[in-house]
Amino acid sequence: MKPYIMCVDDSFSVLESLKWVFRDEPYHLFAFASPLDALSVIDTQEFAVVMADQSMTEMDGIEFFKKAKQESPNTLGIIMTFHLDFDKALEALEKGWVYRFIKKPWDCLGLKQAVKMAVAHYEISTGTKTQTAFG
Repeated sequence: MKPYIMCVDDSFSVLESLKWVFRDEPYHLFAFASPLDALSVIDTQEFAVVMADQSMTEMDGIEFFKKAKQESPNTLGIIMTFHLDFDKALEALEKGWVYRFIKKPWDCLGLKQAVKMAVAHYEISTGTKTQTAFG
């Protein structure tokens, strides 16, 4: 079974870019322009990894992950950001809301590798075996 991956960003061009980056990867990719819409789906479907922008108009990425973790505690979060507030980032990592931070603009290979590693971590922590590039 292919793992479910979610992308959340209020920029449609970013979502289209992420779809393009992951077009040949072994994931079911879901894209949401609204963190509120994404949260409504998280409680109905288990996602291995969620990538979200830190600076969205409805709520920031860390706040999104605080709420997402309540519905889906095993899901790993990756924040994509231009600017990093070190104190907020440290708190998010320490409390387990976020697995990793990726700087925008991202390096495509680095982003793919970060997601692959997050999926592997998800598989280990949940005892789930998905069909990924790792075999």
